[in-house]
Amino acid sequence: MKRQNGFNLFELMIVVAVLGTMLSIGVPGLQSFILDNRISSQLNLLSSSLALARSEAVKNNQPVVVCVTSDGAACDTSGVTWNTGWLVFIDRNGDMGVDAGSAGTDGCAEGATADCVLAVQAAFSGENTLSPGPGVPNLIAYDGTGTARCDKTADGSYEACVNADTYFTLCDFRGAGHARALSISKTGRSAVLDKKPNGGALTCP
Repeated sequence: MKRQNGFNLFELMIVVAVLGTMLSIGVPGLQSFILDNRISSQLNLLSSSLALARSEAVKNNQPVVVCVTSDGAACDTSGVTWNTGWLVFIDRNGDMGVDAGSAGTDGCAEGATADCVLAVQAAFSGENTLSPGPGVPNLIAYDGTGTARCDKTADGSYEACVNADTYFTLCDFRGAGHARALSISKTGRSAVLDKKPNGGALTCP
């Protein structure tokens, strides 16, 4: 008589139980890894835009603005969350807004007088929320020395940035315990933190 190979019912039940235990341990960990990686990637997008703005400000010795936008064409002043997207542009006339007709390459040509749009970041996919700190409600800018400049009161007038107020908080559905902040120093450099620049706990909308 030939011996039958394979699992009997008892062995199959053991295999299913072991697989179930492994999945119950591994799947949440994998999901958390994916969500954390998404937060890191989205903060890196903003950090890269800020680095571009600072570099171009020094290169051109002109103010470069990074502002929140909901349409990819103009800066918003309504205090919307930054996950709707942002613009990076050389603000040739210093009015903190993208001049009409600046879209495209004409404003970036040598000798141009219109604002030069350097980059447009589209809205985030998913439900993550990027909220500005009190120092950067609608925009942050860099001058020709690479120093960060803020408009905390949104009155169209630049003032020195205050480290404790110059940051962004990125949250997902898991709440403040998994939130991360991107802090910008007075010298214009950014850093990822798990708390506010003043040491306080991050909060989410």
